[in-house]
Amino acid sequence: MNEALLNYLLDKLRRFGVSSSNQLSHVTTYTRELPISLDRMYENAIDGEHLPYLHSSTFSYIDILESGPWGWRAKAGLHPRSKLTDMEIKLVLNKDEFCWKTTTLSGLGKGTEIWTHAIPLGENRIKVIVDFYVPKLPAILKDFYAEYYIATYEKLYDEDLMMMSQRQQALDFKKASTNKENAATLALGNEKEIRSQLPFTFEFKQHRFVINESNGELVVYSAMCPHMLSPLENETLDNGVVECPWHAYRFDVKTGECVSGQSCRLKTPPALSIDPDTQQVVVKELS
Repeated sequence: MNEALLNYLLDKLRRFGVSSSNQLSHVTTYTRELPISLDRMYENAIDGEHLPYLHSSTFSYIDILESGPWGWRAKAGLHPRSKLTDMEIKLVLNKDEFCWKTTTLSGLGKGTEIWTHAIPLGENRIKVIVDFYVPKLPAILKDFYAEYYIATYEKLYDEDLMMMSQRQQALDFKKASTNKENAATLALGNEKEIRSQLPFTFEFKQHRFVINESNGELVVYSAMCPHMLSPLENETLDNGVVECPWHAYRFDVKTGECVSGQSCRLKTPPALSIDPDTQQVVVKELS
């Protein structure tokens, strides 16, 4: 049976079953220790925009209706996309209580509440405790829902951990690079050697850049998305455009312009030249 249809039918059974009580049933608890900071976890929680990109196998789309430091409210759908799995969800962050609540306001799973607590254990280490509550849940469905939530959140946190860790590494790099002094010119190596290592990443003037090939020409551009510093060096160029793997922001690598409509642009790269005699690839700070 189609997964979207199965989810829909089970939810119909729950919502329109014989029980008239709307009391929330505690389905299960998911716990996990993560080697990241509380700041990265909070940042991740209120970033609803990344759901259909980083978690494309779980979410098919999201339409943010409102957002802020408090959290967000959005229309969303599960994968594969179907009107049967459309929903409206709201996440509210409460830093005073080290937690956030995700509520399904309408659609698939209406009335469901997911409470997540993030407990600091030490520097760059937290424990997340996630409790799942579903209204009008027949006892016959409890084990199915519990297995579904545990499996889904295990996968979501695997993917989120990758994103949070990479962002922390990018922030640490920027902090460590603040007081570095770099030469205005940097020789990177022979063109043939560089081409054999594409995409080729290097550091220059406290920033990471990448050299890649576009229509047979070597181009240099930022290796970090300006939005949240996601890594761009391993993303495929499509007609000179690179796409952020976390939020699908798209950039023209030659101009740095964000062609997907967001108000940000890639950091201006150094000029790249190839010595006609030695075939050495050199980057130079723009004057």
